Amino acid sequence: MEETVAFNFFEYFVFFYASSMFLYYSVLGVFSIIKMIQYKTYTSRLDDEFLMTSPLTPGISIIAPAYNEEKTIIVNAKSLLTLNYPLYEVIIVNDGSKDRTLELLIEEFDLVETPYAYIEKLKTKPFKRIFKSRRPEYSKLTVVDKENGGTKADASNAGINASQYPYFLCTDVDCILDRNTMLRMIKPVLNSSVKTIAVGATLRMSNSCDVVEGVIEKVRPP
Repeated sequence: MEETVAFNFFEYFVFFYASSMFLYYSVLGVFSIIKMIQYKTYTSRLDDEFLMTSPLTPGISIIAPAYNEEKTIIVNAKSLLTLNYPLYEVIIVNDGSKDRTLELLIEEFDLVETPYAYIEKLKTKPFKRIFKSRRPEYSKLTVVDKENGGTKADASNAGINASQYPYFLCTDVDCILDRNTMLRMIKPVLNSSVKTIAVGATLRMSNSCDVVEGVIEKVRPP
C-alpha cells in the first residue's frame, strides 16, 4: 500500500513538473518571438543603401590596440580597411610592441610620422607619435605609437584621444569583422527612441573559415 502511494505521488510530481516546465518554455518562446519581431522592425527602419549614400551618416572610428602582433598585423589591418561604411577611420594603437609590429606597418602602408592634434581627453601612458600613410588608398589608416600601458583599456583610450568621429568601435586587432558590422551597429543608435550609448555583437571562431586578405569568403564551423 505504501509503495503504491509513493509511486502515485512520484507520477503526479513528474506530471506537474513536466507540465510546468512545458508551460514555462512556451511562455519564453512566445516572448522571444515578440522580441524578434520588434527587433526586426527596430533595426530595419534605416536600410543599408540609405546609410551608405546619406551625407548625414555619422562617422565611426575603429580602434584596434596591437601588442606584439607581427605575425598577423598586416592582414588584420587590411581587413579593417575593407569594411563597408561611408565614413570611418582605422586607428591602430601600437602599445609598446617589442617585436616588428610597428616596423611592418610602416613598411607595408608607407607610413610617415605626422603632426596630429592628439588631445588627451583620457589619461594614458605617454603618447609618442602618430603615423599616416603617404598613399591615398590608405588615407583611413592612423597608427598611434605609445608606451605600453599593460592593459587593453589604456591603449583603447589612446585611440579615442586620436579619434575624430563621434562614435567608436573598439576591437582586437586580430578580430575579423563582418563587412557590414558598422552598418548594423549604428542602426540601433539612430533608430532608438531612447538614448543608446553602446551596442555589442556575437563573437565566433574563424577556424576552418576561408579567409582571403582578411575577408571571410566562406563560413564553416570550427
